[in-house]
Amino acid sequence: MVKNSNRRGFAHSLLITFGMATTLAVPAGAQVLQDPLRDVVKPVEQVRQQVEQRLQERLLEDARLDAELADVVDVVELAEDTARRTLQSTTGEALFVEVTLPNGDPVIEREWLVLATSDTQTRLRALGANVVAEKELSALGMTLLRFRVPEQLDSREQLEQHLPAQSHGSLSRHFVYRAQASGEDAQPSHSDAQLQQTKWCDAEVKIGMVDTKIMTEHAAFAHQPITQKTFTDARLEQPLAHGTAVAGLLVGRSAKYASLLPNARLYNGAVFYRQNALHQGAALMPLLEALNWLAEAQVKVINVSLTGPHSPLFAQAVKQLANQGIVLVAAAGNNGPLAPAVYPAAYEDVIAVTAVAADHAIYRWANQGDYIEFASLGVRITTARRDGNTGFESGTSMAAPVVAAAAACWLENNSGASLAALRSFLQGSAEDLGETGHDSVFGHGLIYLE
Repeated sequence: MVKNSNRRGFAHSLLITFGMATTLAVPAGAQVLQDPLRDVVKPVEQVRQQVEQRLQERLLEDARLDAELADVVDVVELAEDTARRTLQSTTGEALFVEVTLPNGDPVIEREWLVLATSDTQTRLRALGANVVAEKELSALGMTLLRFRVPEQLDSREQLEQHLPAQSHGSLSRHFVYRAQASGEDAQPSHSDAQLQQTKWCDAEVKIGMVDTKIMTEHAAFAHQPITQKTFTDARLEQPLAHGTAVAGLLVGRSAKYASLLPNARLYNGAVFYRQNALHQGAALMPLLEALNWLAEAQVKVINVSLTGPHSPLFAQAVKQLANQGIVLVAAAGNNGPLAPAVYPAAYEDVIAVTAVAADHAIYRWANQGDYIEFASLGVRITTARRDGNTGFESGTSMAAPVVAAAAACWLENNSGASLAALRSFLQGSAEDLGETGHDSVFGHGLIYLE
């Protein structure tokens, strides 16, 4: 089930007219009406200024990443089609192509997933499809087929004409998901009431995450055992920055910041590959494999700091985990307040977390919507960096681990409690921000331990 993801405020599209002035002759004695565009032009100008500032920040961040990422995977991007990217191994072998669908969803070209049955597999082969892999995910209660189709069959309409009816509900594009954090953010703080990252509990809780590979040799993890397994193609380069930062918040030890769960046993399913010098992606199949592995490890709380499109298979996996008492905490997304809902955060059985700065101001690029449940500190957070040092990170990815830690600590003392009971506890602990009660910006409010 998907949460109600309607957003208040602006509609999905905004019509803006610039540079238009009109002078009207007003008859003597006539009442002059207030300019009806005045209340529109002001917020439009604010949006324009924010966009310009964001572009400047991105340019600075791109320059920083270009300097850091000298040893990246060889990526070929066609100049005439920026929505198409061929991923190659470090030896130059073409592995697959990423494309962007007309609705903006990133996918692996001509690849699909479906629940496996003998009838479905037989029909796929008869159609000339290439069955790339068959995976049994027992903890998720599913066996999946990953297959590649000829170009003329690369649509749901075409495939449903040929596949058995019982397979239609699980048929899914092979979507690609992205991490939700950025480097140092310049969002200013205007209050003396500054939040600080703080420890949630000393218990030896077991907690999971699905992310990039962690740089386990970082000094922050010297005394903290981390179990991680990679689910991406070994021929692709695996990025380290995002997973290292998230793990640093959860279990890292440093004199510069407080670990959320200093004694936790952390399990990480590494699912990301480097797309180019600036971006990283995680395909749906490895993502589901990682969730299955964490469920088999009997992890009760999983932090998922990534976002992407809805998939019926992703939704089914989330529901299966919830039925087993496994809690998913997800980043709300960094696509801006007008962006549509993202997944898995918008699924009913997932706790969606947005980010605020130290003065309680909302992170300027955080998604907004009715699916937002809680807010936590996520702007200019000090954590472990892939270069072996510590530094600032921002984004809803940095906020989600706070709520994941709070959930893990509470469940440690309330074994067997339901997701509804956990939500009730978190709602009772949250500090209301913004509009009274639940709102689409802060959800139920701030999760923070004094």
